[in-house]
Amino acid sequence: MAKRPGSLVLTFSKKNIDVKSLLENKKLKDEAFIVTDYICESIRFYEKHKNSIEFNNLETVKKLIDEKLKSFIKINAPVTIGLAEEHQEIVAEKIFINAIKTNINSLEKDLDNIPIDED
Repeated sequence: MAKRPGSLVLTFSKKNIDVKSLLENKKLKDEAFIVTDYICESIRFYEKHKNSIEFNNLETVKKLIDEKLKSFIKINAPVTIGLAEEHQEIVAEKIFINAIKTNINSLEKDLDNIPIDED
């Protein structure tokens, strides 16, 4: 098989067979898919971003996430605290109501033991 000038032939070793399968599956799903364009775009993307801090440094990403999370908590903390206090008040009221119901039930049971005829 004669090679055109400027062309490359790719072979896939066992460790890269997953990439070969991925490319074949993409081509099967989309007939307009051009493997060489996909590979070239991937290499361009990698080369463009390989030296960027965001691409290689997970600590930078973690710090960014922490900052965003702290900002979100700071903005939403008063709402959350207010809801927690309101929830505690509702729970306290339910406990109080249950205690009253229990006392009423106890009183009703005690009434059954009181002899009414002895007046």
